[in-house]
Amino acid sequence: MAKKLYLFVLALCMAVAANAQKGEMSLGGNLNFGIDDGYNNFGIGPKFQYNFAEKWRGEASFNYFLKKDYMTEWDINLNVHYIVPIKESKFNFYPLAGLTVLGWNVSNGGPSDSGVGFNLGGGFEYYLSEHFKVNLEGKFQWTDDIDRGVIAIGAAYVF
Repeated sequence: MAKKLYLFVLALCMAVAANAQKGEMSLGGNLNFGIDDGYNNFGIGPKFQYNFAEKWRGEASFNYFLKKDYMTEWDINLNVHYIVPIKESKFNFYPLAGLTVLGWNVSNGGPSDSGVGFNLGGGFEYYLSEHFKVNLEGKFQWTDDIDRGVIAIGAAYVF
């Protein structure tokens, strides 16, 4: 089951990239803080966004969470954002939903594994200029073995 979902996620990423010339795209990164029942750690990762309709955007991202207590975590996310402009300002709000693959590695001989699940959350973005934006986002990830929250701040170049 997990192997099929990995292949589906990869195919979806390639489909988003293949259609990228149709709408606004952005490439950037996030600084993350993962919150998991007392186990909290920082992460970093790239993201790619593509507006496939007037108010709809797809996002593919990968995050690597730094080692803490002999354990590192990573996630791959495919999310959809519904963009809600805030009046006629440079601010947007977006609820998000999507798929995640969340993995962890334990360096002292403990178990390493991964799980497939869902994301649900939202965020705000602000366009500093026509080609540069920043964002603040929060989401919750549910998988087979780990449920956790992630808070992210990010920046992206819009082209």
